[in-house]
Amino acid sequence: MCPRCKCEQFTIKRGFYRRPSDDKKVQRYFCKACKIGFSQQTTSIDYRQRKRWFNQSCFFTLCSGVSQRRAAYMFQVVPRTIARRVKKFGEICEKNLQKYRESRSKVKEVECDEMESFIHSKLKPVTIPVAVEKKTRKVLAVSIGNIGAKSCLKGLALKKYGKRPSERLKALKTLAQALQTCVASEARFSSDKCPLYPKLIRDFFPNATHFTCKGARGAVIGLGEIKKTVFDPIFTLNHTCAMFRDNLKTLSRRTWATAKRKDRLLLLLYIYAWFHNLWLDRKKVKPRLEVFAP
Repeated sequence: MCPRCKCEQFTIKRGFYRRPSDDKKVQRYFCKACKIGFSQQTTSIDYRQRKRWFNQSCFFTLCSGVSQRRAAYMFQVVPRTIARRVKKFGEICEKNLQKYRESRSKVKEVECDEMESFIHSKLKPVTIPVAVEKKTRKVLAVSIGNIGAKSCLKGLALKKYGKRPSERLKALKTLAQALQTCVASEARFSSDKCPLYPKLIRDFFPNATHFTCKGARGAVIGLGEIKKTVFDPIFTLNHTCAMFRDNLKTLSRRTWATAKRKDRLLLLLYIYAWFHNLWLDRKKVKPRLEVFAP
């Protein structure tokens, strides 16, 4: 299939070449419709990569509580190689999550809430809204947005970095828009008693029901996400958020492997969200970084 016009009828073979990195024979093609040449490698996830041998291992490592610098040391590559893989993997996983939402049946029970992390410093906090299907524990959507510093850090943050506009409502709307493709109109939403959630759910899902529960104090285990209660009504979501914090080094409560850019942190969230969904299906499908085909 031609990568430009998506045509198969006018595509013909045109020789092959030997890939210098591993001496593999790669088929070349030519499209008579749009007059461009391409190869079997053009649409693959390792296009124009010289060290493609560690892609799958790198995907597993980044989702296993290992920092990017330590991953570079493990695979004997420079840190910018891992940074490029994060950008490439994140873009693939974002598209995979989108295709997964579009291809699956409508979800009837959803749990949603927010995590908090920071960029570069605790004076630059961010909110991370997450939506999870209650029955399967699969991540449906994730977003990110800047928020203002709280408590004793508020004055210091204003003095050092000035006033940062809050993007919390924007991040929640982005999450709700993503959920519209996979959540039924009469779905049941579960969350804590945040005052922003009821109106948001009424705007995007008018026929849905919204169940709220009082937030509880976090336990020592689970990095604050697992609650000190006998029964947690949104345990599925809190457990998933605890797995995010445990398996992504940049989300750990006490870490020096902090994210320096908000867009790169979002890419890491996409990577782990897709890995989490693959891991839940590990008995059916082997968790590998591939382009999702619904």
